[in-house]
Amino acid sequence: MRVTQYARFSLSALVLSLGLSACGKDNGPSEFNPQGTAADVAEAQDAFVSPQASSFAAVGVDISTVLNGAPVVASSAALTSPRPSAASALYARQLVRLLPGAGPRIQASVSAIPSEVLGATFVWDQESHVYVASDLSGAPSNGVRFLLYAIDPVTLRPVEPVVPVGYVDVMDQSTSTTAAFQVKVVDGSVVYLDYTVSASGTESSGQVTVSGFASNGSARANFTLNNTISQNSGGLLLSLDYRLSVPSRKVSLDWTATFANISVSEVAITLDLTVAGPNGSVRLVGTYGATGGTFTVKVNGDLFATIALDGSSAVITGANGASLTADEEESLHTILDYYDQSLVAFTELLAPLG
Repeated sequence: MRVTQYARFSLSALVLSLGLSACGKDNGPSEFNPQGTAADVAEAQDAFVSPQASSFAAVGVDISTVLNGAPVVASSAALTSPRPSAASALYARQLVRLLPGAGPRIQASVSAIPSEVLGATFVWDQESHVYVASDLSGAPSNGVRFLLYAIDPVTLRPVEPVVPVGYVDVMDQSTSTTAAFQVKVVDGSVVYLDYTVSASGTESSGQVTVSGFASNGSARANFTLNNTISQNSGGLLLSLDYRLSVPSRKVSLDWTATFANISVSEVAITLDLTVAGPNGSVRLVGTYGATGGTFTVKVNGDLFATIALDGSSAVITGANGASLTADEEESLHTILDYYDQSLVAFTELLAPLG
C-alpha cells in the first residue's frame, strides 16, 4: 500500500508548531484557562484508562475470533487506502471490518453471535494461549462472557499464570434489520465500560453507532460516535460525528470529520473540533488533503491562529503575530492529540465485534 506524504503528517504535529507564530495570551480571550482546558481533556482520556479496559483492548481480536469475526454490515476496500493520520487509518480499517464486502460497492448484511456459544463463559487457556469455553456460570443468555486478565505491558498478552481483573459480557440485541450488541466490562461492583454498537445498511449506505460510557472508577465520560458511509457518483463518503461529555468537569468534546474524494492517492478531510467548558471554548476548523489545506483556531469565538498546509510544511499566522505561551501551546497540542486518541479508543471498542 502506498503511503502519501500527507499521510505521515499528523494533525497533532501541526499544532505543536503553533508556538512559532500565533497570537499571545496578552491580546487573546481573557477567560481562556489553557491549563484547565488541558486538564479537562486529560480527564476525558483518563476515563478510558484502567487495567480492565486495557485488558479488554488487548484481547479484542481474540474475542472476535471466538465470535467468528462475524461482520456486522458492509465493506469497501477503497476506505482502507488513503489516511489523514495513523489513528484515522486504523479506525477506518476497523470500521471496514464491520462493513463486509469484496468490492467497492457497499453490501448490507446482518449477523448475530453464533447460537452455539450463547450463554457460555470463556477463559484463557494457558497451553494454547486462546480463549476456550468453560463450565462456569453467570454469562448472559443472549450473549457470551469472557474473563479478563492482567496484561503484560511488553507482549500485550495475558500474564501467565493468569491474574483475573474482571470480565466482559457481549450481548446480542440484533433485530431483523439492525445488528446491535451491548458490551459491558465489569470488575466487582464497578462498571468500567458499558456501550452499544448498532449497525444497519442498504446497497448504497451504511451506519454504525457506538454509544455508552467509560469510567476508570472515578472519572466518567459519556460518548456517542455516529459513523455514516454513503455512496454517490463521486465515490464513497465517510462521515463521523463524535460527542463526549465529562459531567464532573462540566466539559464537552465534540468533533465532526468527513472523508471525501476517497482514492488510492487522495482524500479530502474536513474537521470541526470543539472543546467547551468552564475553562473556555477552543474550536479548530479546516480541510486538508494530499496537496495541502487550511485550518483556523478560535478561542472563545475570537481568532487565535490560522494554519496553512503545503505538502509537508505548515505556515502558522497568529491573530497578532505574537507567540503562544507554553501553557497555550500544550493545551492545543492536548486537544489535537485527543482527536487521534479518540479514534484509537473507538478502534479498540469495535475490535471484538469485527
